[in-house]
Amino acid sequence: MRTASPAPAPAAARMPASAPGRRRSTLDRLRSGERRCREHLRLIRSPLQGSCRVAVVGAKGGAGKTSLVLTLGAMLAAERGEPVAAVDAGSHSGSLGRRIRRRTEAGIADLATARHPADLDRYVSPTPSGLTVLAGPDRPGALSDAGYVSALDLLAQRFPITLTDSGTGLLDDPMRGVLGLADQLVLATTPGVDSAGSAAATLDWLHAHGYGELAARSVTAISAVRGTARPVESAELRAYFGARCRGVVELPFDEHLAAGAEFDPGRLGLRTRAAVRELAALVGADLWRAGRPTGR
Repeated sequence: MRTASPAPAPAAARMPASAPGRRRSTLDRLRSGERRCREHLRLIRSPLQGSCRVAVVGAKGGAGKTSLVLTLGAMLAAERGEPVAAVDAGSHSGSLGRRIRRRTEAGIADLATARHPADLDRYVSPTPSGLTVLAGPDRPGALSDAGYVSALDLLAQRFPITLTDSGTGLLDDPMRGVLGLADQLVLATTPGVDSAGSAAATLDWLHAHGYGELAARSVTAISAVRGTARPVESAELRAYFGARCRGVVELPFDEHLAAGAEFDPGRLGLRTRAAVRELAALVGADLWRAGRPTGR
């Protein structure tokens, strides 16, 4: 006599034994992400005595300096709840002023001739993100290092944090002022061999010209670009710059930033926001060093 086949097990019984483990793993990742986010925000909101100048540098065009200034500045302004300024200090007319809706055609070279903080409103352009932008010089050679220092001293009267979108030439006249005033550096690069090589050469130059301590405390920001020629492996970049800098952050490709249009932080991707928050946290973690009295 044939034995009847056993009835199929209920669906719940057929679930893999590891399902509860997978659920716990997902919850653990979510909780870990929440803890990391809270820690980032705590660092971003670190107290600041005096004023702080953060210079975003890179010896190669297309490394994402302007996008870094805009995103980092907007994040700091939003999370700290205080004014943040972004300055275009390239030796030529830069792109920072073209990424916002300008309220004035004046720029940093014009502000350099001002004498009182009350004059600031004539030169700067507030943005919906909370970031206030001071556009670059309108012609090559219009900005000197002394002019940059003068403009930054005036900005410090109103803005506790100033971010500088520097030019690509380390020997350009304004760069002496940029590096001389910088409390922190953000080194901009992309994963391409040429860009990463230029970033490494920038660190070499800084060490060779008396900025070694500033270089060692810098943060490297690696911005992904579509169609990168001869890309370097992510792990290799992190290992190299991680050994030479205080931290490394990789920013994903972002359609809104790549378009180069008017900047709107609300259009950034979630992964981009998380990466910018990490970058802002690294900047915040070093704010305690900036104890310069306001106005110098």
